[in-house]
Amino acid sequence: MKRLIVDGYGRFIKREGDQIVVTEKGKVIHRVLAEELRQVLITGNGGISFDAMELLGECGVDLIKVDWKGEVVCRLSSSMMRTVQTRREQYAAYNDHRGGHISKAIITSKLKNQYAVLGSLAKVRVEASPSAARTLLDGREYISKQIPEVMQLPEVRPSEIRGTLMGIEGNCSKVYWEAISNILPKDFCFNGRSGRYAKDPINAMLNYGYALLEGEVWHGVHYSGLDPFGGFLHVDRPGKASMVLDLMEEFRQQIVDKSVIALVTREMIKVDDFEVVEGICRLGDRSKRILIDSIESTFEEYVRYKEVKIRWTDLIMNQAVEIAKYLRGESSKYEPFYLRW
Repeated sequence: MKRLIVDGYGRFIKREGDQIVVTEKGKVIHRVLAEELRQVLITGNGGISFDAMELLGECGVDLIKVDWKGEVVCRLSSSMMRTVQTRREQYAAYNDHRGGHISKAIITSKLKNQYAVLGSLAKVRVEASPSAARTLLDGREYISKQIPEVMQLPEVRPSEIRGTLMGIEGNCSKVYWEAISNILPKDFCFNGRSGRYAKDPINAMLNYGYALLEGEVWHGVHYSGLDPFGGFLHVDRPGKASMVLDLMEEFRQQIVDKSVIALVTREMIKVDDFEVVEGICRLGDRSKRILIDSIESTFEEYVRYKEVKIRWTDLIMNQAVEIAKYLRGESSKYEPFYLRW
C-alpha cells in the first residue's frame, strides 16, 4: 500500500468518489484510490475537505501533519482496531513484570542495533580511514559491554528499572553519536543530539526523519490494538504517544540514522540546503524532499530477518502485533527486533 506525501504550499486534498485528489491552484496534480493508501502525510501548508477525511477514515488510512521542525502536530486514525482486551492487558502490564520485560527488550534491541550500525560503518572504512574505523569500533565495544547489564536487570514493574535502563541507554547513545560524528563532514557542525530544537543540520534531519518513523510506528501500534499513549519505557505525559516512542527505539538506527548518515557522507545533501529560523535549524525544500524520498524508499525495502525477507513497514507492524500477543498471554516472551552484524 502507498503513502501519499503532500508538501509545498497552497495544495488542497479533496474527495472525488472513492479517490483522494490533490489540487494546486485549482489544477489536479495527483489522484489515487483511497483503498490503495496506507497513510497521507502532510508536510506543507494547505487544506483538506471533511469529505476527504471521512473517506480516509472509512478506508483505515492515517492522516498525519508534520511541521517544519519535524514534529508530528496532529494525527487522524480510523476508529477500526482490534480487541479491547489488548488495551486492558496493556494498562495492567504497566504495574507488573510484563512492562519491565518489554522495557528491557526494547533497550536491548536499541543497543544491539547501535552496535550493528557502528560495525557496518567501520567495516567500509577500515582501509580508507582506519582511524575513523577504530573510533567506530571502540564505540561498538563500549555498547557491547552494556548489553549484558540490561539483560541481567530483574523483570519487575517498569518504574523500578526505568531509571537504570534510561541511564544505560543515554550513555550508549552519547558514545554512539560521538563515534558517528567523526565520519560526518565538519561543516555540518554536529556535536551530538540536541533534542527537539535542532541546532545543526544533522539534528534537523534526524528530527524530521524520526517524525516520519513515528507516523509509521503509530500505524502499527494503533492497528495492532495497542494504546499509542500507554507506553512502558517512556514516562506518561499529556499528548506524548509513549507506546509509539517505545517501539520506535527498535527502528531509529536502521531506518533513520543510516539514511541520514548516507545522505550526508555521500554529499547528496549539503550544508547550504538548510536555514536557521528563530535559532532552530530547519531543512530547506531540497533537503526535505531528498530526506523524505530516502526514508520512504527505505520503508518499502525488504530486509532479511529471521530467515525471511520482509518489508520494513510490515516488520514494524509485526513487532507491534508481537507486543500485543505477549500482553494477551499468547506468547511467553516478546522478542524485539535487531539486525545482526
